[in-house]
Amino acid sequence: MAQHTINALLSMQKALVQRKQQLAELRTSSTNRSIFRNIGNDTERIEEPTYSLKEVDRKVVDINNALFLIDQKIKESNAKTAIEIDIDYMKLASSVEETPSFTPKA
Repeated sequence: MAQHTINALLSMQKALVQRKQQLAELRTSSTNRSIFRNIGNDTERIEEPTYSLKEVDRKVVDINNALFLIDQKIKESNAKTAIEIDIDYMKLASSVEETPSFTPKA
């Protein structure tokens, strides 16, 4: 099993998401090749897919599985990693106090 840094996994994740989009476009686009056959005086045009849809789907499933594993491992690592930081969360998350209303002098 190969070891990668979180940064490398995030980069791989981004690249795999892009590749998955490319494959989805490839699957839905009309990527056909035309073959012309001469039979007697007639010419017959046959459309064949350029890529096997089963192979494209298999690749998409493999990418989805890899993305799931990358996400799982990053979250697992984040759950184990402690970071020291000086922030008062309760003070930052508390509500903002209202200012006293302005009463004009007569």
